[in-house]
Amino acid sequence: MSKTIILKGLYLKNFKGIKELDIDFGKVTNIFGDNGYGKTTVFDAFTWLLFDKDSQDRSKFDVQPLDGNNNVIHMLETEVTGAIEIDGVKTILKKVLKEKWVKKRGEVESELKGTETSYYVDEAPFKQGEYKKMIQSITGDENIFKLLTNPLYFSLGLKWQDRRKIIFNLNGDVDISDVINYKSSLGELQNYLNPNEDIEIFKKRIKAQIAKLKKDKENIPARVDECSRSIRSDIDFELQETNKKNLTDNIKVLDEQILDSSKVDDEILEKRKKLYDLKANLNSLEFKLNSKAQEPLKELKQKKNKLEQNNHSIGLKADRIKNELKLNEDNISILETSIADLKKQWYEVNAKTLEFSKNEFICPTCKREFEAADIEAKKQEMTENFNQDKSNKLKKINDEGQFKTNNLNTLKQEVEQLKNEYDTYLKQLFELSEEKKVLDKQILEFKPNFDFSNNQEYQELKKEIADLEAELAKPSDTNSQVQEIRHKKSNLEIELDGINNLLSYKEQNKALEDRKAELMREEKKLAQQIAALEKQEYLTEEFTRTKVELLESGINNRFKYVKFKLFETQVNGALNETCEALIDGVPFSNANTASQYNAGIDIINALSKFYEVQAPIFLDNRESVSKIIPSNSQIVNLIVSDDKKLRVESEEI
Repeated sequence: MSKTIILKGLYLKNFKGIKELDIDFGKVTNIFGDNGYGKTTVFDAFTWLLFDKDSQDRSKFDVQPLDGNNNVIHMLETEVTGAIEIDGVKTILKKVLKEKWVKKRGEVESELKGTETSYYVDEAPFKQGEYKKMIQSITGDENIFKLLTNPLYFSLGLKWQDRRKIIFNLNGDVDISDVINYKSSLGELQNYLNPNEDIEIFKKRIKAQIAKLKKDKENIPARVDECSRSIRSDIDFELQETNKKNLTDNIKVLDEQILDSSKVDDEILEKRKKLYDLKANLNSLEFKLNSKAQEPLKELKQKKNKLEQNNHSIGLKADRIKNELKLNEDNISILETSIADLKKQWYEVNAKTLEFSKNEFICPTCKREFEAADIEAKKQEMTENFNQDKSNKLKKINDEGQFKTNNLNTLKQEVEQLKNEYDTYLKQLFELSEEKKVLDKQILEFKPNFDFSNNQEYQELKKEIADLEAELAKPSDTNSQVQEIRHKKSNLEIELDGINNLLSYKEQNKALEDRKAELMREEKKLAQQIAALEKQEYLTEEFTRTKVELLESGINNRFKYVKFKLFETQVNGALNETCEALIDGVPFSNANTASQYNAGIDIINALSKFYEVQAPIFLDNRESVSKIIPSNSQIVNLIVSDDKKLRVESEEI
């Protein structure tokens, strides 16, 4: 349902530079005045009354009047009252700003403690929150109301992203199917989109895939070049195969010569084996003789080990006895203290006597003294009870004392016995310590007897080994020839290893050639994939251009004076989003004042129709515009003139 908001009247008192002003507004209201005489202040008063901001959307500005030194003039109330008609219903809004002056006790002058604002609707006081809700019910969204009252706010006061959002809301977006139906060549695009996938998301996905594939493709030439540089083209593999065959045949001939001389070698090997066995027997005999020489030391160490075990066992027993002694002595001390306490307690109980209180023989009810016979009977009863209780307590103390005395005597006997045991263990430990000193000295001074000269078996083995070593040391012609043959064979084998190493590059070269072919196939495949994706990318760009055409056409049909540029074409053909109002092809920001105001009114007319709200339009610097386009909204013209006092002319509504 459409809403029409009309500003019927505005009353200003002590607002900024205006001391007092009362304006009645018509369908078109012209406010004349020289620069600095309050024309814009009228617009500020209207926006402050509604939103606590000035006409430039600033929440921090000087509302109170200022003196010549730009200081606030105190002790004045700032008031703005507005008469607003909404669909024929008139509402009076009022705001009053007051200073808070507080006079402390004992002070002569009051102190300024800030300001406070009072709110009124139809003369009824409102809280700030209630007032804001009332304003919202009148104006709706604050930002939308500013769009409808200030022709420059949309194009100069909003970011292009916010302008674009509003324009799209005004017209609505274009569906994918609408674009494809408009240009049938885009139908193929649907084959590539995922279900419910947004075209922009699809475009980003395609771009990312193309970038990755191009990067992979760019890396392939370097990898192919690396393979080419690794191929050994300097080797004649046929020649090396021939050389390998010749070397193998020569090595085979040398192996046959070595085999012929192997019989002589077998005899030498047999003697060497015998020499090895003889030396092993000699080592075994030496170990046996050494072990026998070390047996006295082993016996001494075993004896010492047994002595240390015995010493450890007796030490543990001594420690246990020592701990028991400590525990019993502590218990004896406790019992002696306890028995002394019982003796003291017995004397205290035994010394107690019965004393009669006069109050014990007075009736608690009537407060009269008992009869003499009753008093004597009660005294006798109390005496018997006292004596019986005293006797019981003394007996209990005696019994406990006797029990603890018996325990004390038992513990003392145990202590004497434990002391005797402890002394015995200490004596044994001392004896073991002395015995250990003797053993340590014997072990330290022990020297084994390693005299093998008297051992016949040892001497025989030594002689047999010496004879066999002398025999093996004699020169042998056969051995020399075999060594020469083996040396030749070794040299040929080294040469063969070098040839085999060169021939290994044959397989490596084949693997590298196969890898080059594989990389070339991969490069071709990537090029095909990139081409296919670039085709999809072209379709998305063509889709965007078509959508732009439809969007701009649909949006611009809603305006009479301006056209909107919603996209910019880059050098590479790509489109960047924007939102710029154009006036005969000139951007709004570069147009003259008259063109800007008429374009702004054209935008307000379209927005008012969309939001179904008509609101007063304030045109500052109206003198710069000779003629404005028609509008159903109320117009307030702020016109620069020679008037030193604001002059108002209005057409009746």
